[in-house]
Amino acid sequence: MCLLPAAAGGAERNQYSELVGKVKDLPSEKIMQLAGKYAEADKDGEAIVLYAVVYGRYSPSMDDKAKNTCASARQKAGMLYYNRGDYAGALGEFINGVKTSGQCRNPEYLALLYKNIGNVYCVFFDYEKGIDYYLKAYWLCRKGADREVEHDILVNLAGTYTFTGDKEKAWKYYRLSEKTKNPDDPVDVFMSGFSHSLLQLEEEPASHALERLKGLAAYAAANGLEPKYQCFAYQELYIAYQKAGVPDSTLKYLRLCDETAQKYGLQHTFAATLKAFSDFYMERGDKDRAYAYKSRYLDFMDSVCNVREFDVVKNQLFTYEVDNTKREISELRTREEESARTVRAQRTAMAAVTLGCVLLAVFLFIVVRQKRRLDRSYADLYAVNREFMDSHARLAERLRKAAETISEKDALIASFGKKAETAATDTAERQTEAAKYSGSNLDDAQRLALADAIQNVMENTTAFCAPNFTLDELARLVGSNSTYVSQAINDTFNKNFSNYVNPYRIHLACARLEDKAGYGHLTMKAIGESVGFKSYTSFVNTFRKVTGITPALYSKMAKRGEDARQEHL
Repeated sequence: MCLLPAAAGGAERNQYSELVGKVKDLPSEKIMQLAGKYAEADKDGEAIVLYAVVYGRYSPSMDDKAKNTCASARQKAGMLYYNRGDYAGALGEFINGVKTSGQCRNPEYLALLYKNIGNVYCVFFDYEKGIDYYLKAYWLCRKGADREVEHDILVNLAGTYTFTGDKEKAWKYYRLSEKTKNPDDPVDVFMSGFSHSLLQLEEEPASHALERLKGLAAYAAANGLEPKYQCFAYQELYIAYQKAGVPDSTLKYLRLCDETAQKYGLQHTFAATLKAFSDFYMERGDKDRAYAYKSRYLDFMDSVCNVREFDVVKNQLFTYEVDNTKREISELRTREEESARTVRAQRTAMAAVTLGCVLLAVFLFIVVRQKRRLDRSYADLYAVNREFMDSHARLAERLRKAAETISEKDALIASFGKKAETAATDTAERQTEAAKYSGSNLDDAQRLALADAIQNVMENTTAFCAPNFTLDELARLVGSNSTYVSQAINDTFNKNFSNYVNPYRIHLACARLEDKAGYGHLTMKAIGESVGFKSYTSFVNTFRKVTGITPALYSKMAKRGEDARQEHL
């Protein structure tokens, strides 16, 4: 029952206890609605008790909605204390509301609670502290508070900065408040003009501000605003006239402010008026009246503004904020340590990536260099094979020309180192010559003659391009048997049959790979088959063995050489 008004006696406590019993099983939302109705009927005691029932249900295990309802109950109870002049009680409710909101993932009333805490500090003329809480509330507004709360905070900031003499910031927040005001709301319209007047009172001339304040007092009465708004206008008018040294107008608005405050029970809000009366009469030498008003002021401040109690509650807020700060520092340290670990991990990863990039670059450099070397080697191999084919073609041409002019076999053998016989000699004659040795072992002369006949078949026919070209077939073509043909090849050319035939096939394949006009329409496989290879794999392997490169690479080199020749032309 410590939350009840000071005037509440035993009978009222029984009444409140009965009220609590009636609502204890109702949902919190229903109790909040009922408390609101009691507050509208000026039954603050009942309303405070009902709000206490709601926030008394708080539990850390509640969901966000229930926690926000408890925070709202704290805020509304605090406002009832505030409006009654119990600022220490109000601050206590607001602080507990902040603590409750701090447990919400999405606090709905935190900005409003901090704004109200700022209001309490300003009542005690601690404007710097009030501004701190207003700014904190304004920062929270950007996270989702409604427009009305944001507007009130901006108006309070503009007014408080005016009291501290910081005109630049006062104008800044006044302009921001103008962007958030509701032109259809009489309170917003009044506060807009009131804030503007406060700023203009600090400038010369102040006549526009004075006239506006007078109009605002009339506007508040005509639009049914709470009487405190009239008192706000009267208060600023007597302060302005007091500064200007106009005693009659000062006394007029002092009386209007005091009478209105007494009539509507607002002395706790406008207690400064009593002090202003005391100062006014003291300046004029009327010490009796001055002391009387000062005595009233001090008695009122002792009864309403219990500074000692306020300090106790204020220390609770200080302790809460210090604890929060310590927790934030601890969390910050934890985040910094995590960040440092992350940075170290990133640096390690970057070092690994850098090392990997360096190794990759070195590897690529080596690969490129090796590829260039390999390309040069392939080009050299292609040139060697190309030169061999050209030399072979030139040799064959010379042999054919020699056969036309030389009729003597011995002369032909002598001319070419006893290696080949003229191509012009009739194949039948060679077969006849070779046939003479078909029935006995070969002597040197017979072996050379048979070798010459074999070479004639290979040089001047394409019989070897048949896929079924065998040792027996070659023997048939030269009129001998496979044994003597094999012996002649082995002894003369130091090769077996396959190793002797395959180079002819490969060299013909090379020629056809270069002959784009005649064979460009054929695939690699088809070219291999055209020179006697039954298998593409066998063709590629034999081609690489003979030339040192693959058919595809030879074709590429041939094309590159042809392109170079075309560019040269």
